[in-house]
Amino acid sequence: MGLFFLFFNTFLFLRKKEIHKHVSKVFIIYLVSLCIIETACHIIGILEPNSNFFISHFYFIFQFTFLSYLYYTLFESKSFKKTIIVIYISQIIVLAYMYYTDASLFWKFNHYEIIATSLILVFYALYFIYKEFDKVHFYYNFSIGLIMYLLCSISIFLYGNFELVLLEDPYIDIWIFNTIFYIIFQYMILREYAFLTTVASKGIEQEEEEFL
Repeated sequence: MGLFFLFFNTFLFLRKKEIHKHVSKVFIIYLVSLCIIETACHIIGILEPNSNFFISHFYFIFQFTFLSYLYYTLFESKSFKKTIIVIYISQIIVLAYMYYTDASLFWKFNHYEIIATSLILVFYALYFIYKEFDKVHFYYNFSIGLIMYLLCSISIFLYGNFELVLLEDPYIDIWIFNTIFYIIFQYMILREYAFLTTVASKGIEQEEEEFL
């Protein structure tokens, strides 16, 4: 369901040309990249169970890259923009060094990569909401959904017991929470689309009134 929701949202953002001038291209690229990565993850997971962990590195690093740039464009403070650049470069260097010194990390979950990149994005999203709370703005729904989803993921990975079975009949494990919050995240992206559509419609109506 989460994968279907992701494809549906991506299709909406690609199809609705009227909102393209109100949304960053990097945001659309982010959605398309997620579709590709998630599809590859599911296909490999079906063909070779438990052999798709390496896909997580592309997911978290791509997400960290695209969303760091997105928030970089949203903030007006030059000092905060520089902070984002410094944090991004330093984290990429740390991760590159980790994989260079221990290549086996590539084939399993890298807890540092997941927690560090996610926490940084949560901080950006929280700070964005704080700074823009009293303004009409874009990416508000998206930021809320991102915070909820990433905090859930961080909690699961900090807990460490990935094989915790909550119920045996029907079989439900701890990953159900990650799935639920991912669907909520996609729902918030859909709300963002609805907001952007409304903004675009008002803009078209205003242009028509000015023309008349």
